[in-house]
Amino acid sequence: MTCRAEKITHPAGAHFGLHLRCNTRVLDHRVCTHKQRRSWPVVRSDATLESGQPAEQAAATVSDCLRLATEGQADALLEHVPDDVLDRCIAMRKSARIRTPGIRVNDLSFADVVRSSNRKEFVFDAYGQRSLIFFPLMHHQVLSSILLSPEKFVQRCAVKSSIGEQAVLTFELVQQECLQSAYKGVQVVKRWVLHSVTGESDICEQPRGPDPSLSPDAVALAQLQALRLGNLEEVCAFASPASQVATGKFGFTPMSAHFRPLMGHEAAQVVMTMQTLPEKATVVIGVAPSDFYASKGQATQQHIYLWSLGLQKAEPYVNCWMTERVQYTKPVSL
Repeated sequence: MTCRAEKITHPAGAHFGLHLRCNTRVLDHRVCTHKQRRSWPVVRSDATLESGQPAEQAAATVSDCLRLATEGQADALLEHVPDDVLDRCIAMRKSARIRTPGIRVNDLSFADVVRSSNRKEFVFDAYGQRSLIFFPLMHHQVLSSILLSPEKFVQRCAVKSSIGEQAVLTFELVQQECLQSAYKGVQVVKRWVLHSVTGESDICEQPRGPDPSLSPDAVALAQLQALRLGNLEEVCAFASPASQVATGKFGFTPMSAHFRPLMGHEAAQVVMTMQTLPEKATVVIGVAPSDFYASKGQATQQHIYLWSLGLQKAEPYVNCWMTERVQYTKPVSL
């Protein structure tokens, strides 16, 4: 089973391939198989990771984040949050205390910061929340690193959580000036802090049934692929036992008016994933209908669906994400 090539992408969208056309330093860039990537050591360039150099310091910050996640110490990650993000969250907590007496300002958790932060200043998607906050890591391995500038560093890591989910996390760090105690006063120093943690599924093959390695959006996309091909048995395989009892074996009625565009659709994409609780996730899906439905006046519309998934606790699906409900919202003009 051959996986994708490990590629490095700039957050703004510029792609860095095997031949770089910018003044950046790249570590560990290779094409590999799924099994090989787990065992290969990380290649480090002495020119880039000399003692005290920015890339080494940034990599050490990511390593500490992974260590804390492995030990289940999510709140200790607050040490790697930008000061302005923390200050804004504390100010919001103080304001809430005025409106709701009894809330303690000092009881600020890392999950609180993630929930209340502006996505432009501190991005922590559902993959980051599951892997670093909700479920301790079991294994992790650095895949690639790049120093985009003296103030920006990106590292990609393959991770496996305690529930068995396999993902690739992308850490983006920036340098921040802060005050540090010094002899007879304070001094201004620079430190690396988290700017974003985003992820993607690390499963290459098309899944045929529930498995702990699958993420919520991977399950939703597997059902969508089965619907596109008209394989209703495969659709049924990912529906939770509770949903099959409540709404039928598919978790919804495939041939109803609202769900008919899912059958044989032209294309589908994950718009966003919301991790509402550790065991609950909602995946927002955009679906472009087939030419048949497009010919009936829907050519410029995308249908939006909400895939609600739950983490199963009973055998034989322990730690598997399965679909509990699918809701149709409304078509959106493209």
